[in-house]
Amino acid sequence: MRSPSKLYVMLKPPLPALQRVCGCRSSHGLDESYPVDRLHSTLLRLGDGAAWSTAAIDRLRVALASLWFEPFAVAFDQVEGRLLRGRQGMPGAGLFHRALRSLLSVYGIELPAHDFWLHLSLAYRGIALASPRKIDPIGWLAEDFRLIRSVEGHGHEELGRWPLIQRQYPLLL
Repeated sequence: MRSPSKLYVMLKPPLPALQRVCGCRSSHGLDESYPVDRLHSTLLRLGDGAAWSTAAIDRLRVALASLWFEPFAVAFDQVEGRLLRGRQGMPGAGLFHRALRSLLSVYGIELPAHDFWLHLSLAYRGIALASPRKIDPIGWLAEDFRLIRSVEGHGHEELGRWPLIQRQYPLLL
């Protein structure tokens, strides 16, 4: 029997941010059993991995590869329960999420309904903080996004990775 899987479009923090995320998790006494290499921020949930045929995943890869979007800032400044959140929201992530949904609808890819507020889960079990705590911001410039198959008990399988490309450079005066 095959393990259950889910498909996601994700951001993964680069090493310096990942080290700060792990330090935050530890300093707040949260469960550290979730593997460091799986820490991520979900941009889009694509549903049950078994429901996606190889042809549908190939069509999804083509669609994702056609997306042109600028790098955007990610900044978390609060621990809420077991999550890192940005109190002021992240406009770039919200715009990227809407662009993803719009692009995939053009390709005829149906998506499950989902409320979007970018966060990063620090832990999936154990204690959760009873009230939100402000922290020094943990952030990075999102420079790529990934298509991930998350297989229960087996981790993340990367099915594709695409750069976010700055299209217009600042003018030198």
